Amino acid sequence: MPHPAKAEGDAARGVQRLVLVTGPSGAGRSTAINVLEDLGYEAIDNLPLSLIPRLLDGPARPMPLALGLDVRNRDFSASNLIELIDRLTRAPEYAPEVLFLDCSADVLVRRYNETRRRHPLTPDQEPMAGVQAEADLLAPVRVRADVLIDTTELSPHDLKAELTRVFDLR
Repeated sequence: MPHPAKAEGDAARGVQRLVLVTGPSGAGRSTAINVLEDLGYEAIDNLPLSLIPRLLDGPARPMPLALGLDVRNRDFSASNLIELIDRLTRAPEYAPEVLFLDCSADVLVRRYNETRRRHPLTPDQEPMAGVQAEADLLAPVRVRADVLIDTTELSPHDLKAELTRVFDLR
């Protein structure tokens, strides 16, 4: 994983630092995107994978990018995301990192029940069916993670502290 202090040097050399934030719904991706934005990243959530090449077209931006990617996007698939990761990793103008936020199935179901929200993969069923389907879908991406954070026992404040430790630009 690139050291955060390299961010300024990377931009000066024309290398775009890029954090791809993913993981199961309810594990803290939106919180992570907000934290990274507070740390100085340009943050974009729910960007379709097909739009990322257009976003990255052109010279490196002076600030690193954090992109939230999840199953709600119309063109999301593990194979599409892995293909994107591979393409970015091979390109010398990018310094990509995959941040995967994980959480136990029981806690994800509890979070869905507490918020009374429906799981995006199975809106008409119990949340556990969606949680399990999403875990299966994301398994190939999880093994590709550069940074894996299990949020099962973390409060939003704890997650912020961990992300600041890993991704702070100062």
